[in-house]
Amino acid sequence: MKFSEIIYQKAEMELKNRREQAERLADMRRKEFLGKNPELATIENEMKNAALEVIRSVGAKGKSVDVSAIAKRNLEAQQARKELIVAAGYPEDYLDIPYSCKLCKDSGILNGKLCECHLALLQQLSVGELACSPMLAGSTFNTFDVKYYSDIKDPRTGYSPRDYMGGCLAMLKDYAECFTPRSNSFFFSGGTGLGKTHLALAVLNRLTQRGYSVYYSSAGSLLKQMEKERFGRSADTVEEELFNNDLIIIDDLGAEFSTAFSQAAVNELINNAILSGKAMIIISNLSVDELEERYGQRVVSRLNSFEVITFEGEDIRQLKK
Repeated sequence: MKFSEIIYQKAEMELKNRREQAERLADMRRKEFLGKNPELATIENEMKNAALEVIRSVGAKGKSVDVSAIAKRNLEAQQARKELIVAAGYPEDYLDIPYSCKLCKDSGILNGKLCECHLALLQQLSVGELACSPMLAGSTFNTFDVKYYSDIKDPRTGYSPRDYMGGCLAMLKDYAECFTPRSNSFFFSGGTGLGKTHLALAVLNRLTQRGYSVYYSSAGSLLKQMEKERFGRSADTVEEELFNNDLIIIDDLGAEFSTAFSQAAVNELINNAILSGKAMIIISNLSVDELEERYGQRVVSRLNSFEVITFEGEDIRQLKK
């Protein structure tokens, strides 16, 4: 798979926590149940002794052991245990360890491969705080509806905004299906409510389904964290985590509070991404000219290597009301 090492480490830690939590809960339940139903100990001892007899029989020399009789005793003891639990008013699996995933028992490995629960966790961790966001769940290629864009054709180009956005939608679908960590970068520009973030998250959704890791953040949140690190107020390493992903999505560039630090950091961030060949999607309500006024000509010149998609039309969120 193509997740970063940091994401794998986080997933392994989460799986370990799940296992330990399930085992602690099972231990608490057993102690509580045993206190009220001491006969449980006798039944479980019978199960344990039957299992030990089978193990000992493997190394026995010249001694005939009736394995079928031992197995029968074990099954009878298991049934007696279930009946005791149910008679006490609990579900028959009450004393089983309540793993989140019954298939791999929260190990993350099934038949020598990553379990589906492990893959789902990797995908969830790869999108960070967005994982539980309704916005992420609703932002797919299938839910992007071009009918909200005007179908009036521009006499100069012969295309309508609807035609244009339909072409952009098809292009980004192909981009997500054919993506590699060396794929090209995009700059999404245009006013609010025109679908910029929706399409970026649609790319994110598809890439995480394909096993790629994506870093998503608003420019304001990212720059705030970078500033804390730069001036020693945070031990986190957001830049390292950011560049360990296959795609970087920076939303709302230009909406953050402008400072000398933010201007320099944006320039450095884009420059480092280009030098490392890292794929990026930068989203902004500002035009290229407005970005140059805010961040300087160096940032805009670096954006010349990005493919620019200019979103036009009316605020879709208002049209949907």
